[in-house]
Amino acid sequence: MLGVGKISISGNMAEYRIRDIKSILQHIIPIFDKYPLLTSKYFNYDLFKQAALICSNPVLSNKKKDELLTELKSKIRPEEYISPA
Repeated sequence: MLGVGKISISGNMAEYRIRDIKSILQHIIPIFDKYPLLTSKYFNYDLFKQAALICSNPVLSNKKKDELLTELKSKIRPEEYISPA
């Protein structure tokens, strides 16, 4: 339906994979921005979105991207976290 990505089926499991950051930014991010997650999963989505934006930023050097991604990776969800949705 989205026109991007690949579906793999193995037994009773299916996996949907998109490897292109441009497709993620154009197709996936807008869906989750329009229909936000309601649990602590929103925290992980927000980190994912920030990482995608960092990786796709042509102004940043690879070293700066690595620094920013390492900083994101170290963030821990607060125990009392409540999604903004």
